[in-house]
Amino acid sequence: MRDGCLTAPPAAEQAVKTTVCPQLMLALATNLAGNPSFETGQGVPDGWERYQYPGTSLTRDVTVARGGSASAHATSDAEGAREYPCFRCNLTTVAVGEEYEGSAWARTRWTDGLGGDVTLEVMRAGKRLCFMQSEVTGAGDHDWMRLHVRAMVPDGADALVLALVAHGVGEVWFDDAELVRTREAPPAFTGDRVSLRVRPEHTLCARLDGLGAHGDFLLTRECNTQHGVDERDRELILRRVEAMRPHLVRTLFDYQWWEPAEGRQTPDSEALRDYVMWVRFLKRLGTAVLVHPWGDYFAYPAWMRDGTSRLPRPEKRDAMVRSLVDFVEFLRRDQGLDNVQYLSLMNEPDSDALRSVTLDEYLRLNHLLDRLLRERGLRRQIRLLGADECQSGPSELSPWYAGCAARGLPLWDSMSVHTYRHQYVPNLEPWLAQRQGLLRGSGKPLLVTEFGYGGETFRNWENDKYEYGLFLADFAVTALRGGASAALMWCLGDTYYTTDLRQEYGLWHFKDQGWEPRPGFYAWSLLTRYTRRGSRVVAVESPAEAPDVRAVALVSARGELTVLVVNRYPQAVQVTLRLGLARPAALRVYRYSREGVPTADRGMIAASGELGFDKGAEVRFELPAEALAVATEVR
Repeated sequence: MRDGCLTAPPAAEQAVKTTVCPQLMLALATNLAGNPSFETGQGVPDGWERYQYPGTSLTRDVTVARGGSASAHATSDAEGAREYPCFRCNLTTVAVGEEYEGSAWARTRWTDGLGGDVTLEVMRAGKRLCFMQSEVTGAGDHDWMRLHVRAMVPDGADALVLALVAHGVGEVWFDDAELVRTREAPPAFTGDRVSLRVRPEHTLCARLDGLGAHGDFLLTRECNTQHGVDERDRELILRRVEAMRPHLVRTLFDYQWWEPAEGRQTPDSEALRDYVMWVRFLKRLGTAVLVHPWGDYFAYPAWMRDGTSRLPRPEKRDAMVRSLVDFVEFLRRDQGLDNVQYLSLMNEPDSDALRSVTLDEYLRLNHLLDRLLRERGLRRQIRLLGADECQSGPSELSPWYAGCAARGLPLWDSMSVHTYRHQYVPNLEPWLAQRQGLLRGSGKPLLVTEFGYGGETFRNWENDKYEYGLFLADFAVTALRGGASAALMWCLGDTYYTTDLRQEYGLWHFKDQGWEPRPGFYAWSLLTRYTRRGSRVVAVESPAEAPDVRAVALVSARGELTVLVVNRYPQAVQVTLRLGLARPAALRVYRYSREGVPTADRGMIAASGELGFDKGAEVRFELPAEALAVATEVR
C-alpha cells in the first residue's frame, strides 16, 4: 500500500449543481493569492512563505518571467534533491464544502526528479490534514506549462495553503499563480426530519463484489511472535474476523515467500504456511480473496530484482508472471482454496512517477497473465483486475486509468481503483462517475480495492477517532451510490510486517494495546456483518435539501432488504423510511453513534430496536447526529 500520494507537501472535494448569480461568479473568480506574479519583494516574493532545506534555494528572479517582470525561482543540488522546497501562500478562512482551484505556470531547466508541481494543502490548527497535487512537469527542460489542482474543504479544516513545489536537481520557475474559490459551501440543513424511499426498480449495481478490507494476517510468523503474539491472540483475532463476516479480503503477496530461487518453490515456508492458513480460514467464512503481488523491488527475490525498479529485470518479467500463475494454481488446486477468485498483476503501477511502469509493458504482462491462466485451465475461475489506479486527484481522471480503459478493457474482468483523497466524501460520486463512464457498455464492474485517509503507508493519525469510523461507513455508502461493486478499506488490523515495521492503520490495535478495537471497527463491522456479497444494490431517494444524509439499499439473493443510512449533520434527524415492499416485514436497526461506541464488551454493536410494518407501510426511527444506521430485514 501507499499513502495515496506522491511525496510532496500537502488537500479533498465534491460536486453539487448550483445556480450562481453574476455577482457571485465575480466573487468566485477573485484570485486569493497575494502577489501572484511575484512583482514585489526584495530577493523574496512578498506574501509568500518559503520552505527551504540544505541544498535548496527559493528566491524572486527578476531575469525570468512569463509575464510582468519577475518569477519565483527554486533550485536544488544533489544534497537537496530528495526534499520538496516550496513557496506557500496561506488562506486562513475556509468553510466545509467550498471548492478551490490552485494553479501556476512552471518552467524547468536541467531537472531530474519530479520537477515542479502545484499543491493545495488542507490544514487544521496549523497542521496538514490532507493535500492534493497537480500533475508534475517531470524531468528535463520545459517551457512554460500550466499546472492546476482542485480541492474541496473537508470536515475539520480551518485553512488552505497553495504551495508551489520543486523536486530534483535543477531549477524550476513559477509565475502567474492563482488560488480561486470555484464553489461556495452548500447551504446548511436546519431541519430535523428526512424522508427516504427505497427504489428497488433502480439498480445501481447488479452484483455486489463485496465490502471488506485489505487484510494480511502474519500473526503466526516470527515478526509477530517475537512481539509476544501467541495462540490465544490469534484465536481472538480469528473470532473477531468471523463475527465481522467480510465479503472480500485483499491480500498482498511477496514472491520471496514462494520462489526464492528460480525454479525452486517453497510452499512450506513460514510465510506461505501463514498465508494458506489465513486464506483457508477465510474460505470457511465464505469470504472471497484477492491475490495482489506487491509489485515492487523489496518483494522480489534476488533472481528477479532490478535494483529499486518497480518491475523485475526485463529478462525475468515473463518468469515473474509464470511464478504468479504457479502460485494461483497451488492455492486453488493443491490446497483447494477456491475462494481465491480475484487477481491483480501488481499493486499500484502508477504510484511513483520516478519509477514508472509503462502502459505498454503493463498491458503486455497482463496479456501474458491472461494467456497462462487459460493454458492452465484457471481463467474461468479467476477474475482479473486492471488499472489499480492510485494517483489521481479527488476530481481528475488520471491518464493511467484512461489509458488502461482505452487499451486494456477487453482483457480484464473488472477495474480497480485506490483513493486516499476523498476525506470529503461527497466528491467521491462524480470521481467514480468519470471512471464508470469509460466502462459504460462493457459490463465491467468498478471495485475500490483500497481507501482511507489521515496518514502515511503504515500509520494513520486519524484512525483512533470516532469520525474516522463514520468516514469509513460514509465512503462505502457513497461508493455504492456511485455504482462501485466493492469497497475495501485499508486495513483489517495492526500487525508487524517485519521485525521493526508495524502496520498501524487497522480496525484494532496490536497486542501491546490489548487488541483494542478502534471506533472504525464498530462502524465497518455493521456493514460487513449485515450485508451480503452478491446482493443487488438499489437506490434510495433522499431530499435534495439534506445532501449530507446519504442512503443506499441492498437486496440479497434471498430477497432480504438492508438499508444503510449515514447522517453527517451535527443534529439528530427523524427518518421516515418507505420501503415499497409487497409483503409485511420487520427491520432490525443497528446504530453507530457517539453514545454507543465502544461497547462495554468490545463485541459487535447490538440492535437498538425492531420495527414492524405492514405491506406498503413506512417506518420511522431516529438517527443521531453524525451517525450510521443499518436497518436489516428480519424474516
